[in-house]
Amino acid sequence: MRALALAMLLPGLAACTASGPATTPVAGPTGRPTPGPTASATAAPAEGSDATEAGGGKVDPRDGGFEVGLGEWAVTLEAEEIRPGPVTFVVRNGGELIHGFEMEIEGVEGDSSGPGSGSAFKHETETFGPGESVRFDLDLAPGLYKVECLVDGHDDMGMEAMLRVRRGAPLVAAPSAQAGTVSIAGFRFAPARIEVQPGEEITWTNDDAADHTVTAEDGSFGSDPFGRGGTFRWTFDEPGRYAYLCAIHPAMRGEVVVG
Repeated sequence: MRALALAMLLPGLAACTASGPATTPVAGPTGRPTPGPTASATAAPAEGSDATEAGGGKVDPRDGGFEVGLGEWAVTLEAEEIRPGPVTFVVRNGGELIHGFEMEIEGVEGDSSGPGSGSAFKHETETFGPGESVRFDLDLAPGLYKVECLVDGHDDMGMEAMLRVRRGAPLVAAPSAQAGTVSIAGFRFAPARIEVQPGEEITWTNDDAADHTVTAEDGSFGSDPFGRGGTFRWTFDEPGRYAYLCAIHPAMRGEVVVG
């Protein structure tokens, strides 16, 4: 059984502050804070994240917090590559079980000058429940990092992913909201609340590695499980408010307002 420590830094690590990164609990759906110590200061501005470089509809995935989703049975990352330097991780449990975050370096980039270069690195959080999340700051050196759920056996079920940190990692397209569309990413529906007029159709697209469903709480509509790249469409004829969830991951919830 892995020890559930907030940070495990081997000798020589300089990738984080001397006192180690802190984890900020974020309130879950019930308003109960997630396990973890007190809040830490916000990370410094990320390398290359200013608006002049971003331009052209591109953004740095570290801006506003780097999103990580945990659920049965996958780990989703906002981007597969990010640039080195300070980054705030926002890790959400979108599953039905208790999960925890673990990250350790697998390899170091050739040009590894900078904080923590050549050092062993590992960071863990405490476990947290469905619908809860944790937030913490790290200062990452170039390298290849494995991100996984630390609960025993969950990585073997598929809850692991690789994050490459390198200089010049590409910026990503800024999310754009299109009328009548909902993205499923990071074990969340985005937007979680969508408004349409009677007779309009909504399309849900699964951008996660895990299968999901779109299931009305009142049973009025629903999909079979569908995987990455799959879509589900439904036309709403009657005015009203329609709450829905993912039947596989009930902490994932959304609402359609027809009026």
